[in-house]
Amino acid sequence: MRFRIVLAGFGNVGREFARLLLERRAELTRVHGLEPVVVGILTGRHGSVQRSGAIDMRKALRLSDAGVSLESCGRPIRGSSADAIRAMRADVVVEVTPLRLTPRQIALDHIVAGLSSGKHVITANKGPVVYHYRTLRELARKQDVGFRYEGTVMDGAPVFNLFQETLRGIRILSFEGILNSTTNLILSMIEAGHTYHEGVAMAKRMGLLETDPAMDLEGWDATVKACLLANVLMGGRLRPERVPREGITPLSPARIDRARASHRRLKLIARGWREGSAVRASVTLRSIGPEHPMFSVRGTSSSLLVRTDMLRELQIVERDPGVRQTAYALYSDLLAIHEGRLSP
Repeated sequence: MRFRIVLAGFGNVGREFARLLLERRAELTRVHGLEPVVVGILTGRHGSVQRSGAIDMRKALRLSDAGVSLESCGRPIRGSSADAIRAMRADVVVEVTPLRLTPRQIALDHIVAGLSSGKHVITANKGPVVYHYRTLRELARKQDVGFRYEGTVMDGAPVFNLFQETLRGIRILSFEGILNSTTNLILSMIEAGHTYHEGVAMAKRMGLLETDPAMDLEGWDATVKACLLANVLMGGRLRPERVPREGITPLSPARIDRARASHRRLKLIARGWREGSAVRASVTLRSIGPEHPMFSVRGTSSSLLVRTDMLRELQIVERDPGVRQTAYALYSDLLAIHEGRLSP
């Protein structure tokens, strides 16, 4: 089966997803009967192109890695990217533009354009889902198309798939987790004797920092993820700007010294819990001891501890994920839609 894909965004995650499709092309055909081809690429800085047959992805990757325009890869797209998505003959839109913290954003326009024109949508973009999950879910159901978002919280680790598909009927009571790899890396480096600025520089070299570094450093990314989990898995209606939030930018040397002297570690902890009929969330910088389940989660690793009515406590740990793991989440969502599992 031929799947025609539009890539909305061709940054680190979009390019890694394209590489994964190239690497697994033979396996996808042989094992899954799936032939994915990219027929459109939409970018903000390097041009947008479409090609009805298929874009030469090796060429597109070479040009993008070199910072060169993609317009030699196909027919240039002029005008609105959302209009282009509606008009293109494609089966699935993969939305991986940068995170924006606002209800109205181009990523939302892309997703709505895809769903409303009868295309499946896969996204790793947290912004549209955290603000508009119910609306987008209902639009996808009305159009009988897929809407999947596994890569929005823990890279390639199955969070939504696990609780919405595998553990059906379970009730989540609360959760806590280390959900931002960038701040966890910086805090681990500070603990090892490096400065805050050295940690930030390392995160930048590794390609971990969001386009707007404040998204990571001021706790916004972790807050969005906490709201996502609370809204999607617990039925909450939280908005990130209304959730108590702490980042790592005000971190003082005295606080670091106190944690080190008491053999504790500073961690940015995202939490969600039920309070009567309401669902709450917060993100705080906490000093935790060896008895805490997040104590050993270091570097770029992430973890989520979930308390439920059936399994009591269930912890997921993802050791040192990178861009490849987020790309894998898109890849697994593509296979799920191909298999008829339109939403988690």
